Amino acid sequence: MLKLDDNVDFRKFSDDIHRHLHADNPSGSEKQGILTIVILFLDLLCAIPLLVDGEILFTLIALPFMIIINIWTIIVLFMRPDERNNLFYTLYKGATGAVVSFCYFVLSQKYAYSVIGSNSLFIMTSFLTYLIVIVGLIRYYLVIFPDNNRKKKDSPAWGTYLLTIGPAGGYIVSQFVFRFSDSVVDLFMSYVFLLFACIWSWMGVKFIHKFYFIKANKDIIDKHLRKGK
Repeated sequence: MLKLDDNVDFRKFSDDIHRHLHADNPSGSEKQGILTIVILFLDLLCAIPLLVDGEILFTLIALPFMIIINIWTIIVLFMRPDERNNLFYTLYKGATGAVVSFCYFVLSQKYAYSVIGSNSLFIMTSFLTYLIVIVGLIRYYLVIFPDNNRKKKDSPAWGTYLLTIGPAGGYIVSQFVFRFSDSVVDLFMSYVFLLFACIWSWMGVKFIHKFYFIKANKDIIDKHLRKGK
């Protein structure tokens, strides 16, 4: 699952696995990129809609995670690249992706709630959709990704995973018939934010897996990478 087969020649591992054994370096350009993600996609596009128009419950659910990531981002900005910090930064990227994804899911629920209230069918359908995407990504990185015999084209099947949003989308579309235009917009935005949540979950799963993947294969890294073999 996480541990690579020690009996396989290191040179025969795929390029994806080789890249996955290298922790991300918190260089200047990397920091600028992750800062843009936090400020633009979390603090502006997600936090502001969560904070406005009341519905304090949704804000209370997401706000602690946003605060933690913003504090963590400040810490990362002062980090210098080294072996320990690189691994720490890799975990941070995974946590950022997971929090951005979760906050967009909460935002999706807020927009839906403003139109249809506590509709258990919508809540269960959207949650199941979100869960299927996450489980699919986890399965890819734990089962398919480490398989050295897989074909190169085998990558996360975004088409398959994101099509699972269909049930939620179908339910939302059916609501359009019975709602006025402002309600249609809110329901459409709920669907869009659910899509964002599913997309950002990829970043969370990928880098959290990468963090544990590196830790699990430390002996291989020490033998073949740090010694230049």
